[in-house]
Amino acid sequence: MPPRACDACKARKVKCDGFEPTAPCSNCRMSDLSCQYLQVPKKRGPKPNESTHQSRKQRGNRSAHSEEPSNSNGPNVALPLSAETVSSLEAPHAISDEHLTSPWMGIAPSNVTSQTSTDINVSIQALHHDLVFALGFCMPNFTLEQIIKKCIDVHMQSLFPLCPLLHELSIRSNMKLETPLVTNLQTISDLTGGFRGSSESQEDLAKLRSYTLIVALCAGTAFLLTPESVPNPALVGNIFLHTSREMLKLYQDFDIERPDASSLVIRMFHASALHTDGKIRVAWQVLGEALRLAEQMRLYEERSFEGLDPVEARLRRTAFWQLFIMDKHSALLEDRPMTLHEFSLHGSMTTKLQDELEVQLLDPVTTIHSIEFEDRIFTGFYISQRLWATASRVVLDLQTLTRLCQCDENAVMLAEAQRMGLTGTYLRFLSVLDNLPLFLQSPETEMSTEATSTENPRRNFWVQRTNLLVTYHCLRMILLQRFIDLGLGCLLGLSDERVMLAPRKTEIAHDLINVITGVPFDSLRANGEACVIKIRRVGATILEVMQLANAPEIVSRAKSLFSPLLDVLAKLNSRASDELNKEYIG
Repeated sequence: MPPRACDACKARKVKCDGFEPTAPCSNCRMSDLSCQYLQVPKKRGPKPNESTHQSRKQRGNRSAHSEEPSNSNGPNVALPLSAETVSSLEAPHAISDEHLTSPWMGIAPSNVTSQTSTDINVSIQALHHDLVFALGFCMPNFTLEQIIKKCIDVHMQSLFPLCPLLHELSIRSNMKLETPLVTNLQTISDLTGGFRGSSESQEDLAKLRSYTLIVALCAGTAFLLTPESVPNPALVGNIFLHTSREMLKLYQDFDIERPDASSLVIRMFHASALHTDGKIRVAWQVLGEALRLAEQMRLYEERSFEGLDPVEARLRRTAFWQLFIMDKHSALLEDRPMTLHEFSLHGSMTTKLQDELEVQLLDPVTTIHSIEFEDRIFTGFYISQRLWATASRVVLDLQTLTRLCQCDENAVMLAEAQRMGLTGTYLRFLSVLDNLPLFLQSPETEMSTEATSTENPRRNFWVQRTNLLVTYHCLRMILLQRFIDLGLGCLLGLSDERVMLAPRKTEIAHDLINVITGVPFDSLRANGEACVIKIRRVGATILEVMQLANAPEIVSRAKSLFSPLLDVLAKLNSRASDELNKEYIG
């Protein structure tokens, strides 16, 4: 055994077989790491006995507070993600928070963030080594670059049409995912409150941000991969997610003080991956960080984009509107507080959906990625934003009207005017999808000059069409229920009697079933857990109709609609289908 372990092995708490300074250890050779011995060794030895401890206490507690107690059982050796550990985690959703904060990844969060005097490159190397080791065990037939490329390709085909948050050239130029070693930041404390950032240091941070962003992208995308293409996508997604979150922790203080577009996008990707993995509360917390950063950056004001680099400006703008959509999704489907609206922002939002002069985000070298194609992608994105904006406006108007109706008699006339305005807002919501462009009305009609490049645009537009229609019918059901709960069904031409409301609910469910059975199944899968939640919401409403309706005809129709909804959820391999099935059987 060598007299001491190298810095990288010590950070990962693994056995080191190197001999300072003649030869690097085998761990560093395999991981292509720099085998260094820069850390000052700590004092080691047996724990002092009780009498010694008592006499030390009598002399005062000052030294007791300044010294670290050593472990009488010797050092704790934790191996980096062993084969047994990975095998035990191979069931989908098997990685819990306990696993992600324990030495199964070779370095626990506390080992990274607490050693403020440690060379930051040691922590960076350890995280990268554990990522390579874990992916190498799960996917031994693929190189890291091949895995990254696959995730980027899938993201650009399936997720970019829904959330265009990346500059493709920048992402693909860093596809090799080299270890983001820094040269001007010496310690982790340089990345905390005391650091104010020279130009050289900010170059280091740009490397860290780029690395964290790519790994976050892979985390959000891996969960959508099929088991045929990747063995156990959930495990691969969690490996990427753990590395990206831990890398973000290394510079998160600076990131909060001086955020950029990547600060928002990384957190959105983290929230999406956590949500897909079933960690709903953690996902909401992470999304909340992104929302607060957007407010801090004042992205709801158009002037906040002045003077920015054109690429950065467009990424911030699209990130803000994607956050707007996610905020409304959380409020309307998950009963979370709405954050981005004029009442909470002390004024109206002045940010435009698009700037007059915007740079292209997709790689122009690619045949299918013409300026016209990207404009169409953003057209679908803007329609999605309007859909959520009008639906949330209906909800806010409902809340305002409810408060007015609780006031004295002098508010009656005002409440009546508010009713008329509410009806108009609801009609605007219903008409958002009335005049969809042809490529979204019928993606099959999309043609290209190159036969080989036709399929991808069709897939992109099918993904967008599926998202718009599933969202629309789900929001119809949610808004209908809001009107009913407030006793305002009359504004929709309905009475408040249950027997009259059930047919309208089954009608909406029927429209949704026509959509989800009429689109390519891949487009449903590409929409991910957000799509599952919307289908589940409608399914829960139909289940309620089955349980509460008295008319046999309504119950019979509700049952006939519930079955295909459950079948689609089962094919999407979602836990939501199991929960609905249990309720139905019960």
